[in-house]
Amino acid sequence: MTTHEQALDLAPGGGLGPAPNVLLIVPPNITFEAFAAPGKNSKSWRHANGHDYGVLITDVPLGVLTISAYLKREFGCAVKVIDFNTEIHKTWNHPDSLDFAPWFTEVLARVQAEGFTPDLVGFSSLFITGYENVLMLARLARQTFPSAFVIGGGNVATTMYREIFEDAPEAFDALCYGEGELPLKELLSAADPRRYCEASNHWVTRGNLQSSGIYTHHFIDRLDDVPYLDYDCIDLQDYHYSPTIKAYTNIADKTNYITYMGSRGCPFLCTFCAAHAVHGRKVRAFSVERIEAELTALKTRLGASTLVIEDDMFLWDVDWAKAVLRIAQRLDLNCFFPNALALYALDWDMLVELHKTGVRQLTLAVESGSARVLKELMRKPLKLSITERVVTDCRKLGIYTDCNIIIGMPGETREDIEDTRRFLRNLGASWYRINVATPLSGSEMYLDARAKGQIKGDIRLAGYKKCVVETEHFTPQEIENIAYDINLESNFLNNIDVRLGHFQHAIEIFSNVLLLRDDHALAMYMIAYCLQRLGQQAQAQQRLDELARGLERSSFWTGFFADKGLWADGQVSFAYLEQLPAAAQLTPA
Repeated sequence: MTTHEQALDLAPGGGLGPAPNVLLIVPPNITFEAFAAPGKNSKSWRHANGHDYGVLITDVPLGVLTISAYLKREFGCAVKVIDFNTEIHKTWNHPDSLDFAPWFTEVLARVQAEGFTPDLVGFSSLFITGYENVLMLARLARQTFPSAFVIGGGNVATTMYREIFEDAPEAFDALCYGEGELPLKELLSAADPRRYCEASNHWVTRGNLQSSGIYTHHFIDRLDDVPYLDYDCIDLQDYHYSPTIKAYTNIADKTNYITYMGSRGCPFLCTFCAAHAVHGRKVRAFSVERIEAELTALKTRLGASTLVIEDDMFLWDVDWAKAVLRIAQRLDLNCFFPNALALYALDWDMLVELHKTGVRQLTLAVESGSARVLKELMRKPLKLSITERVVTDCRKLGIYTDCNIIIGMPGETREDIEDTRRFLRNLGASWYRINVATPLSGSEMYLDARAKGQIKGDIRLAGYKKCVVETEHFTPQEIENIAYDINLESNFLNNIDVRLGHFQHAIEIFSNVLLLRDDHALAMYMIAYCLQRLGQQAQAQQRLDELARGLERSSFWTGFFADKGLWADGQVSFAYLEQLPAAAQLTPA
């Protein structure tokens, strides 16, 4: 018998009891600084207390729903979930606080007061921007529930276990390496959970990190063995706050959707991505029959009209993907994909199938307009001609295109960035998410940048708008400024709907920007221009008056408008927009 098998020492109830109480916690996915003082290039929302706060992504935590279902089936656990990304809209009211600690303490104390005493407390965190929140919450959970076994999982635990045990050595009993179902089954079956974790290469502890430090994934090869998502462990209405859904004007009912993930893993080697760290590079998927059965059950129970598909690599198998789309069609579920789809698989037939499933908006993994950056720095097998074809085909079908763009990859030059800027000017996509290159923990980019000393400042404060990488070509601040400038040029001044004369649709898009950032002067300017072109002079003047007041309050916008020639001596100028080349000069539709 191996040491691992001896430590496991399977018992009917395990060391945590026959049906343990489990508290699953999802920490805030942004730093307190990004929440309390959102930057000019970040989305914000206004609290009832009058303060503007940074937006937290409130996507349904599918990993937590899966683990909850698995633990209930295998052990009959009582499971309670706290997702602080939705909780913030219900109970946050600490405008003078210097960190999240008072609020965290208050929420955990309420759980205790309700009489729920967890035997196991588990944290699920995907993003490095939530790193400090994970540590703070784990410490507070340890104080609030001193007898509980405290664990962590997700991308942060899998890729930053050394940093976690260095920064908070007493906070966690163990960290799960990769997916959690099978390691948790062993943990809850072990007569001595601590002894088991010390001997397991699927769990990281302070002890085995010092003695071994070698860990392996423990995957479920046949995903059909995983139970249906446990939507009972959350209040789905809490997720109606989701900015991911609200940002998309093509979804008619933004409060009536279910979220699903039919596959795990990604076979590609993109240097900026860390999806493989938890789920591996081999794609595993639910069978089509399983997916149809589960979606039918969810549709019947929840009455949803929209299916949000969260797969990292939905198009891994074209036939499988089309089969899933046809299931959605039969169930009258309109599909929505918040994660970027791989362009190489988006041929005309696939786009038509997506369109039949109600898809009117797609996020595209364009990443760069520089062929050199794509091939040499990102190792992404994508030709720019494919991007152009997909955008053109989407425009023919009436599908709104939202393109992911990354600026500031280590090794990227000013010429490379200008190549991207020029490419976007002529691409004609509907919108561009211009992000700074972020060294995600577990990605090749992170490992290389750390080895070369290119990470400047606190990596835990990094985000898609906050750069922490410095190279021989750029400082972090330069990259942030360039990325924001390309954002303003591509999405506003060079907006394809405006160039095509789709002024009413453009107004809807820019109005949506103001919902997320009500002081966005360029959105006001573009709305005023569109209203003027529609002959609505009075409404246009109201927007211009609002714009004038906004410029008086913002040195940034005053400087930007002056540099672009949009405003001078108290007067607006639309000359920049009127000299743009006709949309017919774009890739033909």
